[in-house]
Amino acid sequence: MASSKSLWKRRREIPDPQVRDAAEQYDDARRLLHEQPPGSGILLPLLNTTAVVVELFLKSLSSKLVHVPVDDFDGLSRVYAEPKLKNHRLVELLDKIPDDVRTLLESSFAADPSFQAEGSLRDTLAKYEGLFEASRYPFEARFDITKYLLTPLMALAEFLRTFVANMEPTGRIEW
Repeated sequence: MASSKSLWKRRREIPDPQVRDAAEQYDDARRLLHEQPPGSGILLPLLNTTAVVVELFLKSLSSKLVHVPVDDFDGLSRVYAEPKLKNHRLVELLDKIPDDVRTLLESSFAADPSFQAEGSLRDTLAKYEGLFEASRYPFEARFDITKYLLTPLMALAEFLRTFVANMEPTGRIEW
């Protein structure tokens, strides 16, 4: 709980611990799904869960804190996290990350030998645009689930988890 009265407009912690926790829980589920042998019949849940993982780790780097007053407790509020964007567009989520954090993220991605053939982080994220929806509705003619490559997607999820886990939390205040 925190005081709901302040002089600043917006406060955030990067990475946001609430969003990070949700991302890590989904990533734990992704890892369990990924450990299943080929032919287990869980490819779509694996793809969908991994899309959520990537999205949430990106959102953990740009979410803001929201203070909601607690009834019957003057001056106290519950603190929630709210992403800057409430959509599933990965490149747009990347663009909402503060410049210094995004630069560090992109340079870490470029330096990772696992991604030398993938291009930039932006290019890699663009390859997975629409995966969240396509993994839920692969039977619709407008979706081609085969265009989403599993191995680089798993590596992307691992990279983002490691990056966020190794990041020193920083507070940001907007006046």
